[in-house]
Amino acid sequence: MDTYGGCCGSCIHLNVNDYVRTKDNCKCTLRGGYHNLHERACPRPTYEYDENRDYYDLNHRWYIVTAIFTVLGLNDNYECINLLHNFRNNILSKDSKYDNVLAEYDIVGPVLAKNLIEDEDSIELCKKLSQVYLIRVLDLIKEEKYDDALNLYTEMVNLLKVIYNVNLTEEESKTKNR
Repeated sequence: MDTYGGCCGSCIHLNVNDYVRTKDNCKCTLRGGYHNLHERACPRPTYEYDENRDYYDLNHRWYIVTAIFTVLGLNDNYECINLLHNFRNNILSKDSKYDNVLAEYDIVGPVLAKNLIEDEDSIELCKKLSQVYLIRVLDLIKEEKYDDALNLYTEMVNLLKVIYNVNLTEEESKTKNR
């Protein structure tokens, strides 16, 4: 689990060798200045994939969107991440009819995100995903058409599952349906 929940303490630009102990601050090599480890100085900290750490399990848990932004260099799109974060936490997570969808996404999302980031040819794919799916999903959320937004996002996830040949194992399917 990400100790700093997607805050500065998890960012690859944090210089842990330049640390101010009294304020729990470290120097940022990207934006400069000292920033609290437990707060977000940037709209979107940048992470480096590390198999020993649950890199994609951030508070917002929009794994594929994070990967798309990383591939396209859109790490500062705070409005989009905030909208999706609120959608998951205030709409989807509060209605049990979405439990299975969220459970499956928490299983396949990190795998698909990792594939997108590691795929050398994913820039064009990410551009298309952003144009065809993500922009429309955000518009639907703003219009409060939540089921439509989720259906379109799920369509994108299913497309990526086909592209990267990702399927739930029998064990994961059982866990998802609990």
